[in-house]
Amino acid sequence: MESLRDIRQNIKAIRSTQQIMQTMKMISNARIRKAQEAMDNARPFAKKMLEMVADLKQEVLALPQETQDRESWASRLFVNKTGDENKIALVVITGDKGLCGSFNAVLLRAAVAFLKENQGKEISVFCIGKKGKDFISRLRHKNIRIVYESVGIFPKVEYVHAELLGEAILKEYFEKNLSSVTLLYNDFKSMGSQRLAQTKILPFAVDTEIKTADEHEFLFEPGIKEIFKILVPRLIKANMFRVLLESQAANLAATMNAMDAASKNAGEIADALGVKLNKVRQTGITNEILDIVNGAEALNG
Repeated sequence: MESLRDIRQNIKAIRSTQQIMQTMKMISNARIRKAQEAMDNARPFAKKMLEMVADLKQEVLALPQETQDRESWASRLFVNKTGDENKIALVVITGDKGLCGSFNAVLLRAAVAFLKENQGKEISVFCIGKKGKDFISRLRHKNIRIVYESVGIFPKVEYVHAELLGEAILKEYFEKNLSSVTLLYNDFKSMGSQRLAQTKILPFAVDTEIKTADEHEFLFEPGIKEIFKILVPRLIKANMFRVLLESQAANLAATMNAMDAASKNAGEIADALGVKLNKVRQTGITNEILDIVNGAEALNG
């Protein structure tokens, strides 16, 4: 049986851990308000940028091909008929730290499933977050290579992080003649719910109806191709910024919920140990009384 000292030390250690968990919960709770505000502010801009590109889809697809066998730069962003089917990319956005429940585990399982599904293909991986970067680095597969990594940016994501990521994605997409770029991240739904999101960001999947001839009668200055070349990088970067903010808010919410649950569990364990402590102490007192009574009876006998 454990001694009173051992039980007291266990209770003290658990209470200390509980205080750390409660502190982490309060920090996440304070940060998530700001993260939600930034996320909500980024959504309308990213949505409007996508609508602008969708409005130009028909005009872009009507642009002449650069050569007889090669698609135009712009049409590759929508159709990409000439992309190498054996070359794809995966963008994985995880957290930098643990203690956030299943937040990272869900993403890494989805990443493994994606890599298994595309065995035999050359996969360029963009790792955002230390957990994802460390996991992909340990795979050591000849067809999987990390072409971009960014760690330590959470929970203070800035637009510059999305700008660098967007530029790297576009560069890899065109220079390596990739057929597609897939994004994996946790989408923020509410404080208690985060949803795994897997979406193809290149080529663009925009739903737009065929417009009438009257709706196409616009003049583009300096030209539709030039305008599109300006819009595309901005669209990619704006969308990446929104996704990073979504993932940041989801990570903070997951951390807050995990620390809240862990704190409650620690409290329950400490309370159970407190009951055990009282039982051990009472047992010790009872045994001492019995020893005294037995000793007195022995002297009287």
